[in-house]
Amino acid sequence: MIDMGLDPKTGDLLLVESGAVLVDDIDQIAQNLAIRLRFIQGEWYLNVLAGIPYYQYFFVKNPNQIQVESFLKEAIADTNGVLEITDFNSTYDESNRSFGVVFSCRTVSGDIQIDQELP
Repeated sequence: MIDMGLDPKTGDLLLVESGAVLVDDIDQIAQNLAIRLRFIQGEWYLNVLAGIPYYQYFFVKNPNQIQVESFLKEAIADTNGVLEITDFNSTYDESNRSFGVVFSCRTVSGDIQIDQELP
């Protein structure tokens, strides 16, 4: 499958002099993983249940780490092209109330490792 490339920092379309950048194979799967992990539940008006429930479970005082990790693992495993999560570590910065995740997975296009701040 081929998608339009997104800038990994801003999430905007990635453009070069000749136009939009297209991504496929492992780059497309990595991009889809990043999108899914940033997708906040309720932000898409056509399906308010789609996405990760950040406001309900992540952005609260003393979040349940096991529950948070299960939401993240489910989003990763349900991404097209992902076969298996091979390594997973998450961190929670209590002072900033921010989460980070580092994981590796086996995909149809090869192995991939992602390090991402959430959301």
